[in-house]
Amino acid sequence: MSGISQLSQLQYLVRDSLFEIGGGYVRLPNGELRFDGERPGPGWNAHGHFSCKIWMLDDGRARKRRLWKRRWLLAGTTRTLHSRPPDVLPGIRFCTLIVSLKLWAWLNAEAGLHNYAEFLPELQGCGSRRSLQRWLRKLLPLAMDIQQAIRLAVVKRCEPRPLERIFPGGLDPPLRVDRKRWQDGSLVGALWTALAMLLGTSSDMKLHVATLLAEARRRCEGTEDNRM
Repeated sequence: MSGISQLSQLQYLVRDSLFEIGGGYVRLPNGELRFDGERPGPGWNAHGHFSCKIWMLDDGRARKRRLWKRRWLLAGTTRTLHSRPPDVLPGIRFCTLIVSLKLWAWLNAEAGLHNYAEFLPELQGCGSRRSLQRWLRKLLPLAMDIQQAIRLAVVKRCEPRPLERIFPGGLDPPLRVDRKRWQDGSLVGALWTALAMLLGTSSDMKLHVATLLAEARRRCEGTEDNRM
């Protein structure tokens, strides 16, 4: 079997967020996390850290962790930037792994928003249904960019093997996705395809989903504004 047909075998590859498998985090003695990132360019100086709390997966369980992110100040100005970890989205207090798994479970389900089953049972109750709707609205305008970023990350990982080997039947959204009355059905289909490609490739290559997500996310950074 390959691709989507292997998703049932994927659970052990989705149980940990990026901080557990590498990704530039520093674990502080008190259990909090720090992310320093890289200097944005010449003239930018380190300007302390600021913190937020992010829900992340630790051995399959969602835990809220305090995260300290490096702040940068452009010399001679008041302009600041901060280093955003590749698994933290602006305005969303859940890591990209949790967001992706919950969106996949909803978009791929026969049941509706209030009846679908979580991909990981431990995510039941992690984030409200209303939050899930907000995430979808926030990500839909970027659906094509997300799909392309994941595709490029997947192709890079697959080389020299063709992507068609993992998905011999293609990646068209199933009828259950097309039949739902989405306001932006084509964008929902693009997001479904992106998540299917992400999860199917991770399953086929035995690669942690958080790792592939981070690689894809770095390709999307040009669409975001990190200014504070």
